[in-house]
Amino acid sequence: MEYVSRVPRPPLDGLIDDIYYLDGAPPYARLTLPPMPSALLIVNLGAPFRIRSGTDIETAEYADGCVVTMPTRAFEFGYPLPSRSVGAHVKPWGLAPFLPMPAAELCDRPVTIEQVWGRPAVAELRDRMATADGPHEMLTLLEEELMRRLCETAGLGLVRHTSSVIAATSGAVARATSTRPTSATSSGRSPGSLRRGTSKSGGGSCANIPAT
Repeated sequence: MEYVSRVPRPPLDGLIDDIYYLDGAPPYARLTLPPMPSALLIVNLGAPFRIRSGTDIETAEYADGCVVTMPTRAFEFGYPLPSRSVGAHVKPWGLAPFLPMPAAELCDRPVTIEQVWGRPAVAELRDRMATADGPHEMLTLLEEELMRRLCETAGLGLVRHTSSVIAATSGAVARATSTRPTSATSSGRSPGSLRRGTSKSGGGSCANIPAT
C-alpha cells in the first residue's frame, strides 16, 4: 500500500492535521472506529466505501467519497480492495468553513461528498485527480479545492482557542465560580461557563480566514 501525507499550507493547517493519498490494499478491509475528536473528508477514486454508522443496521455505499464529522458513536468503515483515495484528517472544529450546513446536522450521519459540494464540482475534481501526475499533484489539487471553498465562520476563533486550552491541560480545565456578581470590567471578560451549542457555517462572507 502506498501512503503519502503532508501538512497543508496556512491557513488550512489551523483546520486540518494533514492531507493524504492512499493507494493499494489497506492492512484491514474493515475498521471499527471509536468516537474520536477528529473528522474526515475523503475523495474516493476507486470502488465505493462501505460505512455503517451509529445505530444503523445496514451499511451504505459511498462511491464519490464521504464527509464524517466528529463521531459520538463507534462506526464501521469498509475499504474497497484495492483502494484509492485522497483525503484530509480534520481537526475537531475544522469542517465548518467547508460545509454549506451546520456541522452539528451531520453528527453521526456520514454523507457523500456530493451532498456537500454538489455533483458537478466533485465529478470535475475526481476527474482531475484521476489524471494527475502522481500523489503530490493530487494532494495539491485537494489543497487548492479546500482553499477555494474556505469561508469565514462566525465563532470559529473562540472554538479554536477553547479547544487548544482544553488540549493543553488534557481536559483539566477548572470551571470559574463566584459567590458574588462580577462585571466584565473587573476581569476583562464576562463570567460564565461553556455551553454546548451548534455552529453555523453560513452567514459569513466567503473570505479567506487569516493565517493567524
